[in-house]
Amino acid sequence: MSPAAALPVISLLDHSLRQFALSQELIPAGEGRRPSRLFLMLALSLLTVGLVALALGSWGLLISCAVVAGYLAAIAVLVLRRTSVPPAHADVVSCRVLAGDLTRIPVKLANHSRLAGQLSLASSYPWFHLIPARLVMDKETLEVEASFAPPLAGPTRMAAWASFLDPWGLLQVDFSLEMLELFVIPRARYAEWLARRYLEVSRSGGQEAMASATPASPRASRKGMEFYGLRLYQPGDSAKVIDWKHTLKLRQVIVKEFLDTGVEAAVLAVNLSVTDEEERDKLAYSLITTALTLARENIPSALAAYSHQGVVATTPLLDPRRALLKALGLAREIRVSLSPLRYLEVPNVTRLRGNLSRLRQSGEEAATRLAELLQMEHTALNKAAQGNPATKALSAALSLVKRKVNVVILSGHNHDAEALAFNAYTLKERGHKVIQVELENQRRPLARAVQ
Repeated sequence: MSPAAALPVISLLDHSLRQFALSQELIPAGEGRRPSRLFLMLALSLLTVGLVALALGSWGLLISCAVVAGYLAAIAVLVLRRTSVPPAHADVVSCRVLAGDLTRIPVKLANHSRLAGQLSLASSYPWFHLIPARLVMDKETLEVEASFAPPLAGPTRMAAWASFLDPWGLLQVDFSLEMLELFVIPRARYAEWLARRYLEVSRSGGQEAMASATPASPRASRKGMEFYGLRLYQPGDSAKVIDWKHTLKLRQVIVKEFLDTGVEAAVLAVNLSVTDEEERDKLAYSLITTALTLARENIPSALAAYSHQGVVATTPLLDPRRALLKALGLAREIRVSLSPLRYLEVPNVTRLRGNLSRLRQSGEEAATRLAELLQMEHTALNKAAQGNPATKALSAALSLVKRKVNVVILSGHNHDAEALAFNAYTLKERGHKVIQVELENQRRPLARAVQ
């Protein structure tokens, strides 16, 4: 075999290597450079053929193997020189983000290798994603999108595991690619800032006008007999409710509001015992934003706060501003004090009561015995609920309110899970509407109503 016959093969080999490299899977194995599986297989094949050619005395075949080996060695040397530093570099982006808030920002990558190799990006965190996760670095600069929703206890500097494969698929370089510098703002701090801002630009309902930094609520002036407070004039308000004294004093048109006894009120039931700092932040955020939402809608509220040790505070119906101030104080009293372990599911009291009713109507002996077992479970749930601080706090607050209200429950459902499930059923039977705040859904604090 003539050595010249190996020259056309090199062109075909180069094309085949470039095509095959596109389908190779990149698996990070720690920082550093390492030969790919393809390179090792080619090197072993050339060594085997060279030894066989040497044994048979086929100098032409041996020289052809040497030519191909020289070609691979030249590529390896080129790649090693180009990857002496990390092949890619990212322009680190500084970002202020609210804990748990989904954010998407572009990140620019620079190709330091000057090779049109492939770059695979992988994240070590389930809440951090890069799009695209694999790209061909055929330009000097490229751009990827970083999508993340950092937890409160997340890292401040975000890096991705990067794997670079040269265009021929012979050498893989694994390195850490720092991309983001995060300043994570706790949800509770952000919510407290919103509440403080609202309180600063508003006035108490008794003497001065109520104004908000947000656009004025479309709610019309309250109709009723009980004086509620003062606020700025809104289009559509009657001239009969203008408070001329405060209008002249404040040089703004001020109107009176009166509390209608038929207006729906709310009772905020909050469990101040949580299992970790992340849950504490979510609960404080939900408590403050829920109270702030009620304040902006001018809905009077009462609060029933408790922990695993007992009732912490109960209030009668308060005007929205005072209720918001009370919520801010309670948010600071949330404590991490419980184990996160829980082995049993929360009972479905509605289904339990329905099964009891159907079994009792059956009249069969087996159904009667099963109903007795279910009645024992119901009695145990009732007894446990009555002794739970959640029930005591709710009962105390509702006894002060003495009217049908919306009961908003904010809890991590730990020590009070069974009691809240039982109370949700009984409160609904008594005509109250029960709303449970999902701590995971921070952007919709009044998300799920108990049916």
